[in-house]
Amino acid sequence: MITENQIETALECVIKLAMGLDPKTGEEAKEDSVLNSPEIIRTMFTVKAVLEERLYNPQPVAETESEAAKPAPKRKKDTRKEGFPPEIVDKFKFQRSTTVTHFIRDMYACADTNEYKPVKAGQILDRLVAEGMLERAHDEELDVDYKSVTEKGKEFGLSNRRVEYGLGGRSYISVIFNAKAQRYLVDRMDKIVNGEVFED
Repeated sequence: MITENQIETALECVIKLAMGLDPKTGEEAKEDSVLNSPEIIRTMFTVKAVLEERLYNPQPVAETESEAAKPAPKRKKDTRKEGFPPEIVDKFKFQRSTTVTHFIRDMYACADTNEYKPVKAGQILDRLVAEGMLERAHDEELDVDYKSVTEKGKEFGLSNRRVEYGLGGRSYISVIFNAKAQRYLVDRMDKIVNGEVFED
């Protein structure tokens, strides 16, 4: 049976791999290394999410009828801190223009530890609405609500992308963050997490 310590060790290894680092030495992989492939990076983020789910929300599978009759073990309490790891500001490297969810994963993959709960996508999007970079809108054709990028948001580095038949077969409109938008947010993420107002 896989132990909690084994999952935590695997998670630390996967985080380093996602950052393009050798898990043993901590050295950056060479530019042509498979670890710098976007597909591998995305895969490592997926594995990271699966390991975190297993660690914090285990769903054991009963092997026998007698085991199935036993009460399910209690979930491990998620004791990670609220907040933003400060080392991300210096370590974050832009990888690609992407959605808020993938941007959050890219950020937290830069953290030295897994002790912080990632900021929620809604916190970031709601802040951008408050800053006048996004506005709530409705697409009649798709019959979906979405966050529409304003002129101010375009200058900031945001754009909208229409996704036909995405997750679950549904079409939707997402917000895409380019390098400028991602860097701006990383530098102010502690303010978003703490509910502080941007000063600039």
